Amino acid sequence: MLVKNFMLRQFDGGAVRDTANGKIEYIGFTDVLVEHSFGNYMLKHQTCSDGSLRQADNWKSGWDTKISLDSMVRHVMDLRALHEGLHVYKMRLGDEERTHYSRKPLKALKKDEIDIEETVNAIRFNCGSYLLEHLK
Repeated sequence: MLVKNFMLRQFDGGAVRDTANGKIEYIGFTDVLVEHSFGNYMLKHQTCSDGSLRQADNWKSGWDTKISLDSMVRHVMDLRALHEGLHVYKMRLGDEERTHYSRKPLKALKKDEIDIEETVNAIRFNCGSYLLEHLK
């Protein structure tokens, strides 16, 4: 008879389970604050510029990785500007979105100011969409 040498865990209540060694520890690899921030970012961006609401998993349908890369690089530049102490503003002019960097806050554009949290979540989203296309 072949006997395998496994490490088992026995719990006080009597339950027995295989070792957790080598299993993905999602709870340790994620953080509730970060996931909540990303969820809020995704909820905010679920509304399209025309006011319609896209499905939460719409992004999984995919697009060319160049789209994700272009967007990611723009957001990395925004993060760099924020890191260097600049103020970053996103403004929609008709069907165009413009980015403006300023050394001082622009009161008239306060509602359009982008912060580090928004920028990092945008980078995270684009990384995820790029990776998903690669994994398909």
